[in-house]
Amino acid sequence: MSDDMVYVISDIDQFVDETRKIVFGAFGKPDLNENNSEDFIEELADIDKQELDATLTHAECMAILHTHIKPRKTKKGKIKYLISDEAFSMIIEDFNARLVSNLLSQLVKDGIVESSYDEEANDFIFWVKD
Repeated sequence: MSDDMVYVISDIDQFVDETRKIVFGAFGKPDLNENNSEDFIEELADIDKQELDATLTHAECMAILHTHIKPRKTKKGKIKYLISDEAFSMIIEDFNARLVSNLLSQLVKDGIVESSYDEEANDFIFWVKD
């Protein structure tokens, strides 16, 4: 059994929205560990929230979250979520990976970047046009 702390989340929508803000606000920062996650949430207040909604949707994040944790019913019938430090780290990584994927897809769609599938690498490759 893991020594991870386990946390109870009673408002999963708020949890997802705040986690999205952290990932979006921390994007491109050199080291997340040196910064307080609350700083990213506060910084995001000045950023256009439409950009966050366009690049990392709540629905996408809910789907990702449900691959790591499942809802549980209390004896009183309330829904709660239990999350460990390890699960939270994996959720952050997956939200970040989705953000990068969505940003790259938008750059390809806008014609700024081109992409192709490389069978040897078994992955997509990207390059700047011209």
